[in-house]
Amino acid sequence: MENKDLHQIALHANLCDDYYIDPKALYLQTHGKMPSISSIFPLDFSKAFEWFKKNRAEWIEDIYTYRNYKRSGKGYETERIIVLLKNAPVMLFFAPDYVDILHGENDLALAEELTANVKPFRQKQKRKAHEINLVVQSGGTLRLRSMEIKRTKLDLGLYYEPDFEDIDRVILKRLNTSKDKGLVLLHGKPGTGKTTYLRHLTGRLKKRVLFVSPALAQEITGPSFIELLISYPNSVLVIEDAENVLADRAQTENSSVSNLLNLSDGLLADCLNVQVVCTFNGALSRIDSALLRKGRLIAQYEFRELSIPKAQRLSAHLGFDTLIDRPMSIAEIANQHERNFEVKKVQIGFRAALQS
Repeated sequence: MENKDLHQIALHANLCDDYYIDPKALYLQTHGKMPSISSIFPLDFSKAFEWFKKNRAEWIEDIYTYRNYKRSGKGYETERIIVLLKNAPVMLFFAPDYVDILHGENDLALAEELTANVKPFRQKQKRKAHEINLVVQSGGTLRLRSMEIKRTKLDLGLYYEPDFEDIDRVILKRLNTSKDKGLVLLHGKPGTGKTTYLRHLTGRLKKRVLFVSPALAQEITGPSFIELLISYPNSVLVIEDAENVLADRAQTENSSVSNLLNLSDGLLADCLNVQVVCTFNGALSRIDSALLRKGRLIAQYEFRELSIPKAQRLSAHLGFDTLIDRPMSIAEIANQHERNFEVKKVQIGFRAALQS
């Protein structure tokens, strides 16, 4: 195989990112130089593309699309569109919520004209009820992917102990307060109702909810994350299973705590007005004490197993006739008809002798 063939294979190997065609690499291969990029965000990209295809058809040389078949089974949903223009080293990259115009520095006038064409489709994005936005990384850029969550109509007096209703009122009031900041910590053993409550809470919030994985939470004050938050100020960040994010700095080399401190009650908090909700399974004593400071902490609550009377009432409400004789978690009560696959650890030696 000739060297020029190997060179072409190497070029094409770098053409695609993890998602689809990398528009920057395509521009580089097509025009032999790196592009300048003018980005317009947020944008109804589907309407912008349809307008452009109809009204500027004579400008278009080629179109590449990436589509996903909807889970609902109601046809395809376009995720990405790349448009190559004729007679100019200019490309348009349409993706959910934005469009990038890739161009040379000598084509600024055309880039401005294209901006004027799609600018009417800029929009203030409205949050849908029972919606969360997953923070995802694609091509080195952080974006939001909107997803609808299961609707949860919850009787707090039935599912939780009486002391939780006051906590819920505080959380709901503060998280619905515009241009506020602060931190909510929800902790307790698995199955005690933290995620169930989050579903219920999300459906009552007027703000945009951003769901952040524990891995990405390490980057919440990095440049890419800050750029994302600037586009979505006055939001609520939710981090589930946040033990590693909250861990005491005296016991671990953990920069995530410093990030949370800055975001929940530092200069960044004053600028971005972002509130943070963290859930974790461990004890409150294991997290960094700076997170508990007055003025930073909106509320903290430990979800516990329900008392016997409470557990009995919930069990009957769910249609079981079981006699409850011990405190139980919500998960245990709701799934008591299912087989238990947990394996009890058998202790041997001196400790076992002490307990016998």
